[in-house]
Amino acid sequence: MRNILFIFFIGILALGCDDGDVFEVNFAFDEVLDLCEDTNVGNYLLYETKMDPSESRSLLFPIAGNTDVFDPPVYNSLEPFGYTKELTINGTSIRFNYRTYNGDPDNLICQSIPDPGTEILEDYSALAGANVIFLTTYEDDDNDGVPSNDEGRGIRAEDGTYPDAIDTDGDGIPNYLDQDDDNDNVLTINEIGLDEGEDIADALNTDLELEIANGETPVPNYLDSDDDGDGTPTINEDENSNSLLTDDFNEIGEINPPPRYLDVMATEFFTAGELLENIYTRTTVVRVTLNDVNLGIGNFDEIELGTYTFPTVFAEEEDE
Repeated sequence: MRNILFIFFIGILALGCDDGDVFEVNFAFDEVLDLCEDTNVGNYLLYETKMDPSESRSLLFPIAGNTDVFDPPVYNSLEPFGYTKELTINGTSIRFNYRTYNGDPDNLICQSIPDPGTEILEDYSALAGANVIFLTTYEDDDNDGVPSNDEGRGIRAEDGTYPDAIDTDGDGIPNYLDQDDDNDNVLTINEIGLDEGEDIADALNTDLELEIANGETPVPNYLDSDDDGDGTPTINEDENSNSLLTDDFNEIGEINPPPRYLDVMATEFFTAGELLENIYTRTTVVRVTLNDVNLGIGNFDEIELGTYTFPTVFAEEEDE
């Protein structure tokens, strides 16, 4: 079972009764979902529990045919607004339940052998016909701090790939999947230099003034193979060749100098260390919404069930 620690605001849902009256019911859930994945039974169970009062909301659906909810068919092919999938509640293999308990719901949910003492007091199951909508998103494919739409991903082809995606360093890994867009052994996320709220257009550019003076197009550090513009490629300013550029300094000259790769006065050329492996963790968010739900206690036009967030580790191989 994967656990997440994000907190969302509580929502109030409006119920429409069969006679047309509308009244408010506060489920008071945080809308932060956990997942049970029972491969023996073959089901996913997205759920949330709470105490005082003891309640749960849960969505059961088959693993078979639905792995794309958590791992879209071409994982790097999401549109800007995300990957969407819809299911229909059938009351059997696809079920939504709202339950109350006389104890901690976690003693029952996902437990192959439930703890004694906790029982289900009320169990409301949605009638067949309700729609379940999954929206799977990640704005930054490689989690390098630069949104994929700003990394030249381009237009998606019919096969789900991005054939025109920009590859600044020519290593065979497009920027939107590359942790080090300029292959200088300083990761992009460590080169953008952005404060909270700043746009990628404000990314750090150490040699900006020099580029302007030379009539060159300004290139931010995360795309620049020579960050300080001293004529020595950044990757060759690694004096001890340990693939770490922040521990090499020009000891002659100013007090407390910047690392060589950001010091225009440090121009010596050294053997580059090994290229860093392109491994990154993407944070994926699955938002679950139910429409036209009849629970017996009322009709819900829409239920925001909540959000399930989980990390996935990827590794991209460079061209030889």
